[in-house]
Amino acid sequence: MPEQLQSQLLRRVSSLEPVLRGETSVARGARGAAAKGVQRGLIELGYGLRGGADGVFGPSTEASVADFRELHDLHGAAIVDGLTLARLDASLVRLEAVAEYQLTNPRFAGDPTLARVFAGAAPLPRRGEIVTQIQRSLLALLFALPRWGADGVLGRETREAIRRFQRWQRIRSGGELTPLTLMALDETAPAPSVTVVREPEYDKLIRDGWLTVTVAMGYDENQNDLRELRELRDGLRGAGFAQIGATADDSVHTYTRALEAGRDARMRLRLVSRGTRSPEARFADGLAQDGVTIYSGHARYGTGPDFDRKGSSAENFVIGVGAPQHVRGELEPGYNPHMNQILAGVPNDLISRRFDPERYQLWAFLGCTTRHYLDELRALIEGKHTHNLDLIVSTRPIYWSDAAFGPLALVLGLLRGESINTLIASLNAQAIATERRLGHILEGSPFIGDGFGDNAPP
Repeated sequence: MPEQLQSQLLRRVSSLEPVLRGETSVARGARGAAAKGVQRGLIELGYGLRGGADGVFGPSTEASVADFRELHDLHGAAIVDGLTLARLDASLVRLEAVAEYQLTNPRFAGDPTLARVFAGAAPLPRRGEIVTQIQRSLLALLFALPRWGADGVLGRETREAIRRFQRWQRIRSGGELTPLTLMALDETAPAPSVTVVREPEYDKLIRDGWLTVTVAMGYDENQNDLRELRELRDGLRGAGFAQIGATADDSVHTYTRALEAGRDARMRLRLVSRGTRSPEARFADGLAQDGVTIYSGHARYGTGPDFDRKGSSAENFVIGVGAPQHVRGELEPGYNPHMNQILAGVPNDLISRRFDPERYQLWAFLGCTTRHYLDELRALIEGKHTHNLDLIVSTRPIYWSDAAFGPLALVLGLLRGESINTLIASLNAQAIATERRLGHILEGSPFIGDGFGDNAPP
């Protein structure tokens, strides 16, 4: 921690000096100059306080301190101790730097509209080319716009991407392009036509020398899943995986092999299919326990992975229906009325099952248009956010002939320690090749990542 406060606002408050040294703290019930200084700092950073900077550390100040600490990954009571004060001071120093900063990134420099936004004289327009430029910069940083992409419209999806960028940059996440947010975007966005490289957080995925993976193949009424399952097993054996443990047809089949890229660890892969006993529950085990879970198969019209025939609800892992948020209209339920009727009354598994908020995980849903799962995956799982859950989803129909390729490509890429850019590029190349072979020429990427923008650079 710094020995002295650096921000213009806080360095004048002498009663905060012992807080910085760790000799005392500012907490609920405190009154006076120290509490007022903290309040003024929070207000400058965009936190709302009932009563303003009145020098009384009450419930409103406590709530804002809690929000500030959470943004900076500080756990425990909502008090201003030395570390919290240092983070508050550094945030204010950064905010004060906006006044002297010049936009230099080729994406933004010289644009008169952005100059007004940066000066605080106008908000970002609701639509237009400058919105497209902001969207492209977010995409280049791997902050996803899964439904609309860079469409030039400042809608809910773009505001959510801005919020995620703000959280990554430790800026209060209001979803508005504030001058501080624009400065951070100017500093971090790559040059035009360049996309940053991000990796799955391998150090977090590997635990006790193991990278644990569940791969699940959904049910297809035309038996395509059985053909693809055989191809997947052959691919694992061809890649040097050894099968261990139970081999009965209704067992979870387990495979292992060493990781590559200099990582002294092994991968353990559990394979779940229609023939597995209680396949939906075994798939759920993977989501809860393993570092990586990959599903390939029908998306069932946005309602979730399915391990038995369409007309049955017995082996569905329910994502897109059955939550209170669907009933209240806060989330759009699965888009097929007949499928929704089949699953009527079946609990939503993202709510009824528990997931570890302390564990970083990567989930890949490789069925048809699984971006329809994204709202639920981001809104319904308690404690799982972009910093501890990264996702790969599809933006359009995916053909069964690629159902084995996708999981195998991801598994082999993870063995080699590849970036998310390389992993998704492999999926996209295969999907596009299949579409062209079938005479379907579509725009955009068949697969996208969500949540990788806040991962550390390799």
